[in-house]
Amino acid sequence: MPRLPTFAVIVLLTGCVVGPAYRSPKATVPAHWSANPRAAGAAAALRSFWRGFKDPTLVGLIQQAIASNYDLKIAGQRIRAADDMVRIAAAGELPQIGVGAAAESRRETQTIDWPPASPAYGEYPYYALGFDASWELDLFGRIRRQKESAQAAADATVETRRGIAVSLTAAVASTYLSLRATELRVQIARANLDIARQTQRLAHHGFDAGERSHLDVSEADGRVHTVEAGIPPLQAQADELTNALAILLAQVPELFASGDLHADATMPDPPPLPPSLPSELIAQRPDIRRAEREYAQASANVGVAVAALYPSFSIPLDISSTTSEVHEIFRHASLLWRLGLDGTQSLYTGGRLTASVDAARADRQAALFAYQQTVLTAFGEVEDALSRQRAEELRYQALTAGVADDRRAVREAQERYRRGQEGLLPALEAQQLLYATEDARVVSSLSRCLADISLFKALGGDWQDVALPKVVADRSAIN
Repeated sequence: MPRLPTFAVIVLLTGCVVGPAYRSPKATVPAHWSANPRAAGAAAALRSFWRGFKDPTLVGLIQQAIASNYDLKIAGQRIRAADDMVRIAAAGELPQIGVGAAAESRRETQTIDWPPASPAYGEYPYYALGFDASWELDLFGRIRRQKESAQAAADATVETRRGIAVSLTAAVASTYLSLRATELRVQIARANLDIARQTQRLAHHGFDAGERSHLDVSEADGRVHTVEAGIPPLQAQADELTNALAILLAQVPELFASGDLHADATMPDPPPLPPSLPSELIAQRPDIRRAEREYAQASANVGVAVAALYPSFSIPLDISSTTSEVHEIFRHASLLWRLGLDGTQSLYTGGRLTASVDAARADRQAALFAYQQTVLTAFGEVEDALSRQRAEELRYQALTAGVADDRRAVREAQERYRRGQEGLLPALEAQQLLYATEDARVVSSLSRCLADISLFKALGGDWQDVALPKVVADRSAIN
């Protein structure tokens, strides 16, 4: 069998990769956040930030969600599929080998004059056993660019999963803390209902003694009914939040064991969560990392499109044995073989190939703009979260002081009413103001926690410290 022609070896050694060389996109990064210019790194504070609430129930819920949530499982399977696509693209760099066999009875046309006609002309047994291989020479980097594109797409699916993990932990924490706040609001409403009933008893007692008018009785009764009417919607909201938690944990709401969720209705103080530096945000947020990988994929696709403009070469190798007698199939005389260099080049495609290049370049530019927009949006989200965090802290402090003042006012108004120094209306107004202030403080306490959670998400979360189930055994970068 002759050796591979020397020119084929030379062609192999002089291959190149067409298309743009990938360079990471650049983004304008400010030196610090306008809402908190003194911020230091937040790596330690971000690590399992939900543990900072010091609530074992919340920690357990997040662990269950990471293990069971269907969105994470779906993302894991998409990583597996994307990794398989990388393997498919990489297989193009290797020879493709196959074997074949045939045992047939054939009949050729009998309407041709040559060779001479005979009763058995055109009919004969046919046996074949063969080996074939083909190796496409990636002279212009088409296969390598396809592999780069598939790898970038697979990396993007990993970042998508990380983003889901960040959103999931934030959603579980937000839903759980909202449930705690709602139950606390129910407790406050019931406590205010008790106060309203106390005032109602005072009004009825004064009316029975002839010391108060029926107007006081009507006002006290109306106040009781108003407070009572506000409790059922809050209870319904608590049920909805419990069902939402069940779904996040991939459980049927009716079968969700929610007993531990109602053990404590106090609101925790949010953990301190200083922002990271803007440059750290670029490296941390999964959506930014995904946008960068999508830009890398689009850049590689330009190379794939450009390579299609150039000739393609492959080395075929066919070895087979063909005979009409089975016992001769392994004889040297039955051997056939083919080895060489095949090449093809498109001469005219109606502009299809050049249009593909133009489309790939436009997609690449769009991916760059998408990356820059993602970075810009991320900066805005952090600034908004920092502003909300600071404003809600000041609001909570003012409401805490207001609750103490309103409680004193209720006690004084009730005492003055009891002594006959004031009518019932001042006492009712004081109660209503206390109820509203206490309720607003709970809402503000929840808003403080949600502001910290929003900042956690805006800073990219802490996917490095979340042990996600592995879906591709040979890719340690997934977790």
